[in-house]
Amino acid sequence: MKQFENFFYIAILGLVGLLSIWLQTEVRNEDPATIDYLNRHDPDYYIENFTTTGMNELGQRSYVLQAKRMAHFPDDGSALLDNPHLIEYNDDTGPRHTYAKSGWLSGNGEDLLLEGDVKIIQEAGFGKPSGTSRANKMKFKLNKRAQRALK
Repeated sequence: MKQFENFFYIAILGLVGLLSIWLQTEVRNEDPATIDYLNRHDPDYYIENFTTTGMNELGQRSYVLQAKRMAHFPDDGSALLDNPHLIEYNDDTGPRHTYAKSGWLSGNGEDLLLEGDVKIIQEAGFGKPSGTSRANKMKFKLNKRAQRALK
């Protein structure tokens, strides 16, 4: 019985050795050219406490976009936002604050998608009432808002 047990341990040890040799040869033979680093959707940098301001053609602030964390992706220029907060400024009403759990900003900076418990708070101003709305998902065209502020 003892001889069988020793043979069993030696067989398992030999099998582990053969598997490690096989794995090492597979890793060494992998062609680095097959790994496409340029087309991977991996972030190249992160920004904590991210803030950007959109201006109209008159140099007036049209919106402020803030996030606790922004992750930028070089393949398409897009960005993921953690806990984004969008403040929109309009001449006709008070500022509108929009909060969400996460967001996505397109590579050209024009499209903003907010998702997860989206809360919109419209402040009262210029004779217009305040209000609060909720949604699961909301999409914004940021450049259109800057252009609309000119009118």
